[in-house]
Amino acid sequence: MIYEISAGDAPPLGDIREACAGDEIHLLDDWRQRPDWTRYLDAVAHAMARGAVIRQGADLG
Repeated sequence: MIYEISAGDAPPLGDIREACAGDEIHLLDDWRQRPDWTRYLDAVAHAMARGAVIRQGADLG
């Protein structure tokens, strides 16, 4: 599954935290403008440890 995180929209934190191998998380350019961006950063790190692929900036093509 592909999850996108932006300033205006994001899936629930639990969905991000449970992402694993075969999933991708796209961090759009403005994602750090979210008031809760540090909570998403923690969830993304957890997903990365579970094997999810994280893409940001130039990686998004």
